Amino acid sequence: MKGKASTVSLGDIAREAGVSRVAVCYALRNSPGVSPATRKRVVEISKRLGYVPDARIASWMASVRDSKKKDLLPLAWLNTIGDTKTWRQYEFLSPFIEGAQERALHLGYRIDEIWTHQPGMSMARISRMLFQRGIEGVIVTYPATHIRLDWKRFVGVAIGGSLLAPRLHRVMADHYYNLLLALKMLKRHGYRRIGICIEQAVDCYSAHTLRAAAVYFQATTPKANQIPPLFYLHRTPEDWPAAKTAIMDWLSINKPDVVVCQSSRMLACVEEAGYRVPEQVGVVHLATDDDVADWAGVSSNRRMVGATAVELAVSLVRNRQFGVPEMAPDTTIRGSWHPGRTLLIPKPK
Repeated sequence: MKGKASTVSLGDIAREAGVSRVAVCYALRNSPGVSPATRKRVVEISKRLGYVPDARIASWMASVRDSKKKDLLPLAWLNTIGDTKTWRQYEFLSPFIEGAQERALHLGYRIDEIWTHQPGMSMARISRMLFQRGIEGVIVTYPATHIRLDWKRFVGVAIGGSLLAPRLHRVMADHYYNLLLALKMLKRHGYRRIGICIEQAVDCYSAHTLRAAAVYFQATTPKANQIPPLFYLHRTPEDWPAAKTAIMDWLSINKPDVVVCQSSRMLACVEEAGYRVPEQVGVVHLATDDDVADWAGVSSNRRMVGATAVELAVSLVRNRQFGVPEMAPDTTIRGSWHPGRTLLIPKPK
């Protein structure tokens, strides 16, 4: 069933604000035809009334301003993980699709999730399904490495750095910046023996920018404080016992003052190794967006990653830029430092 947008029209907003429909148009488009005060008032009223723009206005320049009911246009969200509920069930992934859904609704679109591992599903079948549903924009999620759709009919945006072919526009966290930000903040707070412990798969999704940042950090750290970074294998539940052993051995040998990670299991590992967190060893996470929101680390702005992927896909659809681009730029979203209970921060004197 097609999603329905709000029945609020530009005329409704104009009557409520006491301005013309043209003024409402200028205000909602952030155009210079109205005063800042009028723009602010119109935007607030549009939000209160629940106005949703019709994406067809920008897509085909159609005159539908008087329409009272608008169909939300679909964008495909390709779930390439082995579990159909993963993107909505797990707190460390749900921010991506939540951000995408929020921005899609704002632009007059909806997100249609398609599970690529469904029995009997194939790339040819997905291509036909998308075309029959009138879907033109496709968001490809990790861990996909190859997606062979009939791309001449669609525009594509990839989330993360795992997709190798085709080379689509990509939106991803700025993993290189985020890791260096965490390391800089730790040094500022007096930590010297800083250990980096990250899954190989996470490094792969970052297009190996995490490993690059770790190598740079090692090269600029005094030898006495250098700890070799650990990139451990953990792709399936069966891998975890060996991964845990590798982590425990690494902790025992190197005795870091703080561990930088991207796994919610790390806190338990450090405590099982006999250390009190944060009194003896600090733990810093590189994506404190949801499931480890009370940890110290970097908020990677996953909702913004999902929202930006939708913005880019909608822009490509509106400009009719179908097919695999000749040059596909990456858009990276920088994170921000996030204090938390897993790190001791000296009080200012």
